[in-house]
Amino acid sequence: MHNLYVPPYKILTFVVLFCFGFFSASYLKDDQTTLPKFDIPKPDVSFDFKFNFDFNFSKPEVDEEISKPVKSWNDVVIQTNGTDRKYGNLVGIQLVLQPEDFVKEEWWRERIEETLNKGKTSGIFDRKTIVILPEHTGTGLLFLDEKSRFLNADSLESALKTKGDNFTFSDLFYLKAEKMADVYVRTFSELAKQYNVPILAGTIILPNPKIVKGSLVLDPKGPLYNVAIPFSADGKLMDPLVKKTLLTEDELKILSPGEITQDRVWIVPGWKVAIFIGQEVFDINIYNRLVGKPIDGLISPSASYPNMKWQSLDLEDSNIWKQEGLAKFIKSTKAQDLVQVFLAGHLYGKNWNGKTFNLRDFSNEDQVSSVENPTILNLYF
Repeated sequence: MHNLYVPPYKILTFVVLFCFGFFSASYLKDDQTTLPKFDIPKPDVSFDFKFNFDFNFSKPEVDEEISKPVKSWNDVVIQTNGTDRKYGNLVGIQLVLQPEDFVKEEWWRERIEETLNKGKTSGIFDRKTIVILPEHTGTGLLFLDEKSRFLNADSLESALKTKGDNFTFSDLFYLKAEKMADVYVRTFSELAKQYNVPILAGTIILPNPKIVKGSLVLDPKGPLYNVAIPFSADGKLMDPLVKKTLLTEDELKILSPGEITQDRVWIVPGWKVAIFIGQEVFDINIYNRLVGKPIDGLISPSASYPNMKWQSLDLEDSNIWKQEGLAKFIKSTKAQDLVQVFLAGHLYGKNWNGKTFNLRDFSNEDQVSSVENPTILNLYF
């Protein structure tokens, strides 16, 4: 049995302490005025937010599709040098093209075909006709499928920035090369066959193009060349594919020069003509390679763009091309007739104003009267 005995003094001590604690608590509760008050600092939780909100809710620039461009002329002009002696003729076609004309394959073809149709309906095409188009007729296909932001830029540099800060002109050529080549070959194969005339289809910039078994083959990583490609009257690719050998400083930034030793004599039924591209017409070394060869004419797809220079020559001056080029050197060859064909139009606000001209029998000259209209310069042999 447990012992529950508690001594009386412990019980008394407990009762006294309990009563003291109880009455002290009650007193403090009722009379708090005797207690000191402390001002406890409060933390500053206010925030000074200063946001500059721009409530400009205008829409960002939209990259819109380009509408079909409206041509600025009513008709294609024809000028004829000589009379038809049934020996054949050289037909130089000065095109007037804007970047918008190249956006769709069918728009570009329509611009070219309008001139060919004019030649056909005028009766100047026959089995001995040779058609020559300007330099860069195909290069403009660089604008295929482009939209408003690219085409409406203030400059080519600004246009390239729409594709990336480090995007270059060369990048664009490599990006578009296959499609450019497809459209170019398809269009001129069909047109040459449709109008039954051999066509030197101006020039186009492509990565190391070659004609292999009748087809145009590209090297996707090869150097870029500015090339002239002939098409036969039955629509087939022909040799020689000529790579431009002489380049301006601007051209050297993206292009490689062709070999000066390359073949440049184009043989069509009944005729042989030598092909020069642009400022190649100023190089005596090219003519020297033609000495003694049986050629009938000299032809040159060309372009004259703003601030274009060659050595000390100002190539914006159309007289320079006539005085220092084909006409100056033709007698060193066996050719008697020549035609130099220029592209007209504008690119990012800059006009291309070269004037197409020809020369028959060394002395009978003809030149387009305007760069505002597409013009056919017809020279009879």
